[in-house]
Amino acid sequence: MNPIREYLYKMVAVQSDTGTAMERDMAKVIYDMIKSDPYFKAHPDYCGTFLQKDILDRPVVWALKKGTRDKTIILMGHYDAVEIESYGIYKPYALKPDLLREKFKEGNFGDEVLRADLEDEKWLFGRGAADMKAGLAINMHILFTNDVEDVNILFVALPDEENLSSGALMSIPLYLELQDKFNLDYKLCLVPEPDNRPLDADVNIFAGSAGKFMPIIMAKGVATHAAHIMDGLNSAFIIGEIIRNIEICKDMITSKDGIYAQPPAVLLFKDLKPIYDVTVPEYSVALFNFMFLRTRPPKDYMATIIDICKQALSFALDKYNDTFDYLLEEGLVKEENRVKFNPKVMLLSELEDYISKGKAGYKEFKKELDQYIKEKVLLKEMTLQEASIHMIKALLEYSEIIDPTVVIGISPPYYPAVSNDVLTDKNVDYVFENIEEKLRQKHGIGIRHVYSNMGMTDISYFSCTNPQEEREFLSNLTVPTDIYDIPVEDIAKLNIPTFKIGPNSRDIHRIGERVYMPDVEELIPNIFKAIIGNLAKAEN
Repeated sequence: MNPIREYLYKMVAVQSDTGTAMERDMAKVIYDMIKSDPYFKAHPDYCGTFLQKDILDRPVVWALKKGTRDKTIILMGHYDAVEIESYGIYKPYALKPDLLREKFKEGNFGDEVLRADLEDEKWLFGRGAADMKAGLAINMHILFTNDVEDVNILFVALPDEENLSSGALMSIPLYLELQDKFNLDYKLCLVPEPDNRPLDADVNIFAGSAGKFMPIIMAKGVATHAAHIMDGLNSAFIIGEIIRNIEICKDMITSKDGIYAQPPAVLLFKDLKPIYDVTVPEYSVALFNFMFLRTRPPKDYMATIIDICKQALSFALDKYNDTFDYLLEEGLVKEENRVKFNPKVMLLSELEDYISKGKAGYKEFKKELDQYIKEKVLLKEMTLQEASIHMIKALLEYSEIIDPTVVIGISPPYYPAVSNDVLTDKNVDYVFENIEEKLRQKHGIGIRHVYSNMGMTDISYFSCTNPQEEREFLSNLTVPTDIYDIPVEDIAKLNIPTFKIGPNSRDIHRIGERVYMPDVEELIPNIFKAIIGNLAKAEN
């Protein structure tokens, strides 16, 4: 059996559902495979596990094959996978690729492409086979077989990519530690995440990754009985208007070189009344998904969101006054009954600043609030989104603001948009020299350089060119920093050009998940070897 296939079978056989303790089992298998290799038997100090503040004790697994020079290439991947419950009656076979294929053949699938691939032995089925244990198997093979002495190979396997990328964030201090300990000069990182392209198409070389942030917007209205609606203002009305203006807003789309980030979408929308009654909601909240490219920073989006919130609040007040004017003209109300609102729109950081200046006990209150939220999250009694809602509402209540107010925060997770083209002092395009010609001769296809991968990946945490701006943006995070934070200052010390180059795959995260083995066993390893060879030959 091809060694890469052997590694892949071993890893697929281990269930490693993301966000569970099962990930630890996968880490142990990977580490044991590394320790059994002759090189690492002879050099046990060149491999290990790294763990920092992970509630499930899921480690980063690393291994370094030392070269004669400082030049280092990182081979990075994640070992968690999505759950297997979606396999239904095929669940007992989800981690057994050969048996799963046979059981699938007995089934009645309407997907013609899936049925055709079941008859093609070049496709390997199974949970995690494509995303991304095949990539880890490729990386492991390169680690074990590399004989280019002028380059260090650093293998890194991470937990939790499918959830919050906590493994990628945990690995940042590891890179800095290994850099100092072994005098490593990180030149680039290769990430063999699965790709999806026609089989005869050129191989995609993704030189960046799209970003994602999740604005959480809370509106505070003025509570009143529905039978006296003109005595208050409905927070649901305000939030509804904000949603109307943000949902699939074309002004929020970024694009470059023919690729684009999807327009924003609302993921959650509700009032915060604990029970039903006929009082209009005083608090309502909406959570949005924003995707973006490196061409437009998040602070620009935030400025637009602030404007939309101001317009929505103004629209709600204008409608209130228009209706009140009508009632006044009809002689149904008196002017002194009109509510004079003093509306506010603020970022979460501005709300905290407002409270700290007006409340002497704020520091102690915030400390207790942070501790309460931390305990609830760690006990899994609150999701991060629920914690975000609790945080903003608690601060608004503590502020004693009585007027209509909109507060904008950022809920985890946050994926910065990154692109190698801004790392102008670390251009590594030379590593692709002659690869096109080699692939044409051997595989009949070439390479295609793509500005950015459009999915969320751990690549987001390999570079940061403006940590001050990112830190200002992160000041609006809605959970305590010891629960979730991004070490942008440390990431900026790395700024490693990173490329996603992965095997062809289909139906990742679905029961038909499969990976194209000629890519796994030949094509992608050949590309990686050529890149390593070019890196070794380079002067710098």
